[in-house]
Amino acid sequence: MKKFFIIFTVIILSSLSIAAYFQPDVRPGKGVTGFGWLSDYHEGLKGTNLDTPVYFMDSGEEGATFLLMGGTHSNEISTMMTATMFIERAVVKKGRVIVIPYSNKSGVSVNDTRNPNIDHFLPIETKSGPRFIVYGDRRTDPEDQIYPDPEVFKHYQSDFTLEDGAEARNLNRQYPGVADGNITQQLAYAIIQLIKEEGVNINLDMHESDPPGFTYKNSNGSTYSSGRLAYMLVCNPAETALEIGAIAAMEVEMYDLPIKLDQSNPAFRGLSHLEIGNYTDSLSFLCESPNPGMSQQEFPDVLYDEDFPLKHRIGWNLTVISSLIDGYNMMFGDSLEIDNLPDYFEIMDNGFEEYLN
Repeated sequence: MKKFFIIFTVIILSSLSIAAYFQPDVRPGKGVTGFGWLSDYHEGLKGTNLDTPVYFMDSGEEGATFLLMGGTHSNEISTMMTATMFIERAVVKKGRVIVIPYSNKSGVSVNDTRNPNIDHFLPIETKSGPRFIVYGDRRTDPEDQIYPDPEVFKHYQSDFTLEDGAEARNLNRQYPGVADGNITQQLAYAIIQLIKEEGVNINLDMHESDPPGFTYKNSNGSTYSSGRLAYMLVCNPAETALEIGAIAAMEVEMYDLPIKLDQSNPAFRGLSHLEIGNYTDSLSFLCESPNPGMSQQEFPDVLYDEDFPLKHRIGWNLTVISSLIDGYNMMFGDSLEIDNLPDYFEIMDNGFEEYLN
């Protein structure tokens, strides 16, 4: 226990004082065949807190390339832990998988600004001993962005605007990115370059949203229900992407799991599922699992909530991933095959911790 405390203290002090050197805990398994950095695709990220590891899992057998992204928003922890579990457990038998577990590493190096009551480091017990899940912020750390937030956010390639200027630090508003823009724009640009250079055929950007079952009040006194985005699979409007999404949704339902299917709204610019699909040849998707930390609870349990525990959210994500791959294979032949991942019921029975190194 004393050793546990010392390690935890060192990690906290390091992340507070030298955030640029902060590296989340990922322990690659036997399926990882290569490693790189996002700065390999855009040198502007090199030496910044937004440069992030990229893991390659190549079967050596000809097939499609799938990109899995977690941590676009660093308070959406099921996305980062699903990607981490994939890196630590999965073995690709056909085709190739590229995983970016912490897409915006700057956000994970600082505390969540939406709910400061959620601990930055969340301890868990695994078969190899204690580990920590890092609960970060939705946006790039202002210190890493350098430029102050504008009064109004404006998407670079369009006339789309938002009143909240802090959205300039939101990776999922910046696609397809800008090579010489602010650092978050450069981050989006680097991901686009990776997709182009690596010939990514299909990609999934994982997210979390507020869970259903809550009622909120507007400033005018009216009420609305939570969870509109929870359990959503969003597809790029390309016909093939919509067809694969429909196949995936039917398969998820066969597990008796909830899922809602939607397509990108072209009026809302900068989002990964719209812009990646429009600016590259990759079929693009985004999914949303329900995170209690995004409810209006003062002290939510983001790990073991009774209704939306982390194991349920990871299991749902993995089910969406396997269903999308099945849909892709139905459309294009058996181009991707992945082994050694638990299914939803195994994770629910054994806990997600069982499947981490």
